[in-house]
Amino acid sequence: MSKLDNFKKFVSIHPEFVDYVKNNNTSWQSLFELYDMYGENSNIWNKYLKKEEFDIKGLLNTLKNINLDSLEENITSIQKAVSLVEELTKPEEKEEVTSKEEKIDKIYGE
Repeated sequence: MSKLDNFKKFVSIHPEFVDYVKNNNTSWQSLFELYDMYGENSNIWNKYLKKEEFDIKGLLNTLKNINLDSLEENITSIQKAVSLVEELTKPEEKEEVTSKEEKIDKIYGE
């Protein structure tokens, strides 16, 4: 395999590079030059590769921006919708019993 093929394979494993190139933060040429000089296992890639880490500050900011009143209203609306669907989909046992009793009454004349 050529260095270019190895670089393409490396980039396909790390799609974060595409974002950097699309946002005009770097070019494919400069990334390839870094790859050619340092290889795959260099610390130079840490700048480009996103690491999934738990960010407590980000979580707290997200929670701070949630409108609790709106959230409660949405949950209530969802509960009402679920109740309506349950009512519409549950079998109508009461009416069946009544209609069977009416049929029996008609047959026996009561």
